[in-house]
Amino acid sequence: MSKEGKNKHKALWIICIILVSLILLSSAELLYSNFALTVSRYEIRDQRTSNRIRIAFISDLHSREFGKGNARLLRKIAGEEPDLIAFAGDIINSDADEEEVERMLSLISAASGIAPVYFGLGNHENDYLSTHGDSLLSDLSKAGAVVLDRRYLDISVNGTPIRIGGYSGYYRTPQMSTSDPDKQADDFRFFDDFENTDRFKVLICHIPLNWLDWNYRNRSPVDLVLSGHYHGGVIRIPIIDKGLFAPYVGKYPPYTKGFFVGKKANVVLTTGLAGSKGIPRVFNPPEIVVVNIAPET
Repeated sequence: MSKEGKNKHKALWIICIILVSLILLSSAELLYSNFALTVSRYEIRDQRTSNRIRIAFISDLHSREFGKGNARLLRKIAGEEPDLIAFAGDIINSDADEEEVERMLSLISAASGIAPVYFGLGNHENDYLSTHGDSLLSDLSKAGAVVLDRRYLDISVNGTPIRIGGYSGYYRTPQMSTSDPDKQADDFRFFDDFENTDRFKVLICHIPLNWLDWNYRNRSPVDLVLSGHYHGGVIRIPIIDKGLFAPYVGKYPPYTKGFFVGKKANVVLTTGLAGSKGIPRVFNPPEIVVVNIAPET
């Protein structure tokens, strides 16, 4: 073989090695971004807190399963030793079959053995309820969850009075989740009642649009909002760590993940656990969020 032929042969091998390496790296990244479980941790300090309160929350599971019976997901949550667990909506798909619903109920039941479970509805649960009726709500309660839909409870956690509520629409906006004036009035009564307390207020609110994109964290007196829905932008851009797309917002949304501090509300937005509309997650591993509410030092 001539020297020129040897050089071409060598170049071909180098190209093949690069291509195979890229395929392997891409496959590894897709596996990591769709099957790994990561934990993001945030801390809020508040003078009303006597002792640390740890909240674990997940969102946007969309009927997925991490290990048989979600064993991997449950182990990860249990390992954080939470004082309460919040499910922030879209745990099932709107078209979930009986098997998927039973899988969710089993997850709730097992999670309630770790810590008290509070369940806020997402748009997919609301769509499921509109098609199948309200029996899902009682099933969730029987499985061990406290379902919070335009509802709140006053509880004590580690000696600190907490008010925890749930709302799945657009908080204090004209549209909210209904155009019915009577239902809107009911929503506003819920907001007024929920906010009227000196307790530390936690709101499970699946859709973050009003809190972040409309800047409501600077308008509404809620101490901590737990949101999901955006899937972290599904595909994230490395280095700058930005998402490509979010429902209701479109391309290049300004907020898709993290802890956002406002004048009247702190918002934690999780990337959730599943892809969106058949699009796999890329550079965006499934996420469990842990929020510590700690005494001021």
